[in-house]
Amino acid sequence: MKILQIHLFEVKYRPLLNGLKLDFNDPSIRDIKPNILIGINGSGKSQLLETIAEIFLYLDRLYRKNNPVTIPEVPVLFKIVYLITYKKRQVVVTINQEKNSQKPLITIVDINGSDVKWDENEIINLLPQKVIGYTSGDNETLSLPFTDYYDEYAKYTGARALESKSKNLIDYDPRFYLMDYNTNIGVLISNLILGNDKQVKKLINHVGIDSLKSFQIVIQTNHAAAPSKTGVKLTDELKHWIMLLCNSATCYEYFEKENKYVLDFYINKETKKALKACFNTPIEFYTALYKIELLNNLIIKDAQLKEIKKQRSLRKLIIKPPTVPEQDKVLSYSEVKLVLTSGDIVNYINLSDGEHQYLNIFGTILMTTFPNSIYLLDEPETHFNPMWRREFISILTEIAQGRKQDFFITSHSPFIVADSKREQVYIFKRSGNKLKVESPTEETYGSDSDYILKIAFDLNTSLAKNSYDEIKKLSLSNDAKLIENKINEFGDSAEKLYLFQRLEELKPKSN
Repeated sequence: MKILQIHLFEVKYRPLLNGLKLDFNDPSIRDIKPNILIGINGSGKSQLLETIAEIFLYLDRLYRKNNPVTIPEVPVLFKIVYLITYKKRQVVVTINQEKNSQKPLITIVDINGSDVKWDENEIINLLPQKVIGYTSGDNETLSLPFTDYYDEYAKYTGARALESKSKNLIDYDPRFYLMDYNTNIGVLISNLILGNDKQVKKLINHVGIDSLKSFQIVIQTNHAAAPSKTGVKLTDELKHWIMLLCNSATCYEYFEKENKYVLDFYINKETKKALKACFNTPIEFYTALYKIELLNNLIIKDAQLKEIKKQRSLRKLIIKPPTVPEQDKVLSYSEVKLVLTSGDIVNYINLSDGEHQYLNIFGTILMTTFPNSIYLLDEPETHFNPMWRREFISILTEIAQGRKQDFFITSHSPFIVADSKREQVYIFKRSGNKLKVESPTEETYGSDSDYILKIAFDLNTSLAKNSYDEIKKLSLSNDAKLIENKINEFGDSAEKLYLFQRLEELKPKSN
């Protein structure tokens, strides 16, 4: 999949984006070429990612066959054009939503511009197979479309469990995935148990991890925090997966009163073999855990969710719903032990934020091989050290090589821009309530940080402010002795050369 154009006519609660039109270069979907959005905080980068997610959430609600929303709210008036593989050929889909009062106008042509026959029942197959998001902060607005989707899916799953004999309520796989701290562990254990050994080893060795030693999963549906006396009801599918987890666990305990399973997994060849027989691939294992984990949403009281949804619709509240305490969750993880390359054993929670972020982002990309998918990554390198930031694009393109997927990445990192061609870079600049998006005038691929800081953030130097201001002040001084005394207090930089130049200028001129 490759988005070719986005034109936003009107965006509720985000007037900064009104009228924004972006054309994305290189329609090829043979190679991964991420779209890099840079600019100062508040310039609209994250808002654009949220709007893309909202567009596809609206279309999913409108056209999905199971659990559709009859009259979904139109959050955006838009036109979006994208290239997607449909029935083994590439087609261009144009979706135009110009009015609130009607369904979008859709046209589909092949890459030569000839019309492609379709009917409304096929639209769901012309949407992104997966929309995968990442946000580095708990209060980032990007998470809201995903959270709304989770609420709908969890309620539908609960309704299916209560009406298990109804043929009208059929399960469907989630289209939206949000990478956050809650998904970290599921992503990690799925990859370490069932992932491609060579790829996974390369990824985890980069952060000093050799293997997974053990972990524990707790599943409970009739505990004190459950929403009713009967507890959280499970569909036949979820019951089946819990049975498979029990069958493949090293050992487990069952507590009838709480309908609680405590499953312990000690990782060896037999454990991996058992889990592979049950779940086959990392994404199948993760999806099973993910669907059970989404039932955590049902622990939050309906009245709370209703009020939060109301506040969200009025844009008075952008935070996510309350976090369910670990002891109250339907599914929770504990005792995740890792073997380091040094041979030491550590608990997963003792890893740094950067290590968690690294394993979550690249681990998710590694196992979500779905074609026709889009990733919306909001500052994915926030907690990375400079070395990992420098390697980010290299690792991403290596993992996703050959896939038909599209990536949108917001960043403040010169390293990410310097590994991207200028055609992939979009500079967001805000002046009051006006947004302007520009392309770099010079090539960014292989450029140095000073150039990128200048074009994106209007910085004339990479030096920190205090040292730069002091060097600048000294470079204007007429006191040679003062400059000589101070010059060795500064580290090497281009700006320091100005002080040597100033000393030369202050030397007495000979006859």
